[in-house]
Amino acid sequence: MKRFTFLLMFAELNLVACTVIAGERIRAGEISTAVTAFEALDKLTDLGPAPAPSVKRVLSRAQLVRMAVAEGLSAEGMPEHLCIERHQQILESTTLLRTLEAAVAELFPGQEVRVELLDFVKHALPTGIIRFQRQGVLGGATTLLDGPILWRGSLTTGEKRTLPIWAKARILVARNCWSSRVDVAAGIQPEPSSFQSARRWINPFLTSTDCADPNSKPFRVRRNLPAGQSLLRSDLINVPTVRRGEPVQASLAMANATLSFPAVAETDGEPGQAILIKHAGRRLRAKVNSAGSVQIMPGGSH
Repeated sequence: MKRFTFLLMFAELNLVACTVIAGERIRAGEISTAVTAFEALDKLTDLGPAPAPSVKRVLSRAQLVRMAVAEGLSAEGMPEHLCIERHQQILESTTLLRTLEAAVAELFPGQEVRVELLDFVKHALPTGIIRFQRQGVLGGATTLLDGPILWRGSLTTGEKRTLPIWAKARILVARNCWSSRVDVAAGIQPEPSSFQSARRWINPFLTSTDCADPNSKPFRVRRNLPAGQSLLRSDLINVPTVRRGEPVQASLAMANATLSFPAVAETDGEPGQAILIKHAGRRLRAKVNSAGSVQIMPGGSH
């Protein structure tokens, strides 16, 4: 019998319109239309906590009487119950798109960007401030230059409660990219002239698939690049400025002179890095100056 009574009340609850509460606290002005006894109070009078979003709460007559008495009001004419629920909204695509565009403009100031909203959270949410920050970006499985991203954001209510939201979007930034003029075989060190420049729209968050500049530093390619294929960062294998086994000219600063002699690099290195070199059967520590040039470090014997 009790179960039947509960199910009947639940069914009635879904049929009865509830009074909508804006925030996380019940204010007198919000329920005064349904319960006229509260019209005597200031509209902002706090009458207690509101239900959580998506939850309907039924206040019994006894609860309403206690609330009225606590505020020094008469309990006459109290209804048998009052259903209340939080104000909620389904996010509008235009609102979400504007928020995403503002977030992208802040992350990539002064750059030409395009934002296309593909999908987003569809369940009802309370009113609040929407934010999307860099750490919420998830690249997903895509490796395409213009692939979409999943961006996790947040909605913060006026009471500083934060709820998770998400959006799937294609976010593109105009970049100067490079593609191969001819077929480039994997493992070789191509000449920069093997590539031509082309303006492209790319996803700026997928850094492993970002465009690479063949003029920036020496490199070998990791994969075969057919003519017309874009050169990506993930395609590059760095070629050190000084490579193991290569001859180098070593210099040693002395009191009144600088001694220079040939040696062979024992390890790879970039300018400013310390490497090992070999000269006359001895290993020495040296700092890379540039390609083919190193400087012996103090106490460089190894």
